[in-house]
Amino acid sequence: MGQIPTIALKTHEEILKIDVKYSSRKNLIKYGDVIIDNKAKRAFCCDNEMHMTPKEYKILEFLANHPGEVFSREEIISFVWPEGASTSPRAIDVHVRKIRKALNAAKKCSLKIRTARSFGYSINMIE
Repeated sequence: MGQIPTIALKTHEEILKIDVKYSSRKNLIKYGDVIIDNKAKRAFCCDNEMHMTPKEYKILEFLANHPGEVFSREEIISFVWPEGASTSPRAIDVHVRKIRKALNAAKKCSLKIRTARSFGYSINMIE
């Protein structure tokens, strides 16, 4: 059998081309300047990879799948953590702060995570 070719990925555009070529587009979430590759478990903003923990990645993925919708900390926890896991709702605040930092690292990112005071968080395009 032949060797599997190695492909070096430099930008999210290359991932998009490869993903469309080898699998369905449902593996990618594109919202504004952010591309989330569910297959590779990587996220990019403005051609820069966002370095996040698995929990931060799952929170970003969850919010990006529901743009503009506000979710409480408890709703985010029920999506990200396994059933029966114990975590503080305030842990979401810490993870969101780190995701915001990753989004701001691109300087020109068109997305922001909005705090809906007393309700929760949503992801929105910057206008």
